[in-house]
Amino acid sequence: MGKKKVVIKKVEDRRPYVIYRRVSTDGQGDSGLGLDAQEAIILANMQREPVQMFTEVYSGTKLKQCKELWEAINLCKQNGYLLVVASYDRFRNVSEALEVVDSIGERNILFCDLPSSDRFVLTIMFAVAEKQAKMIQLKTKLALDERKKQIERDGGFFSKSGNWCTHLGGKKGDDLSKARAAAAAVANKKSSDWRDSSPLYSWAQVQYYKKRPRKEILEDAEKLFQKSPEIYCTRQGKMLTKGILSVWVREWQMS
Repeated sequence: MGKKKVVIKKVEDRRPYVIYRRVSTDGQGDSGLGLDAQEAIILANMQREPVQMFTEVYSGTKLKQCKELWEAINLCKQNGYLLVVASYDRFRNVSEALEVVDSIGERNILFCDLPSSDRFVLTIMFAVAEKQAKMIQLKTKLALDERKKQIERDGGFFSKSGNWCTHLGGKKGDDLSKARAAAAAVANKKSSDWRDSSPLYSWAQVQYYKKRPRKEILEDAEKLFQKSPEIYCTRQGKMLTKGILSVWVREWQMS
């Protein structure tokens, strides 16, 4: 019996949208581990390019301390964008999560692993995420306590990778801003590399400098896509849209 094909339902909301990604450790942020997966999930659901992407490296549960999150929210509120998050478990504090929802509006935030952004549904799922986070914290504390006992008793312990460890934790004073910058640099380089090699991006830029109306550019881009979809397509293999063109125009205006 063959494997069942996984079908991702396309999100019907066609508004321009913003991606918010978050990982818990500086190591994950520095390596990109987890960030690419979140981006892939969102792009598979939205099936079009985002207006902008915000990346956060933060291990706590206080959403008020997530600066990138609130910058993303403000951008969405100012421009009428949709905020898209891969999973609701990025928000593990019920009261602050609901504050986020109330601030941006329950229909203006989308979690890819939930069928609805209704406040009632979100309240239940945020509570589940908060409970899971507390259980993980408890298990981690118990495990660390046991490791400390081993160090006091035996002088150290063997890690999962087989290394002999005589202390716990990483270096003090690790700078999370470096991890954030590294994660953002990875995402920006991917985008920059695509632009440098994209026939569609180069063509659209020339049309803009010729001062052609955006409507005409989009109409001609559609014709090019129909003739050569593998060449004149966006980074995700789709036809150029008004939202993506607007993002590019802002870039050209600032250059």
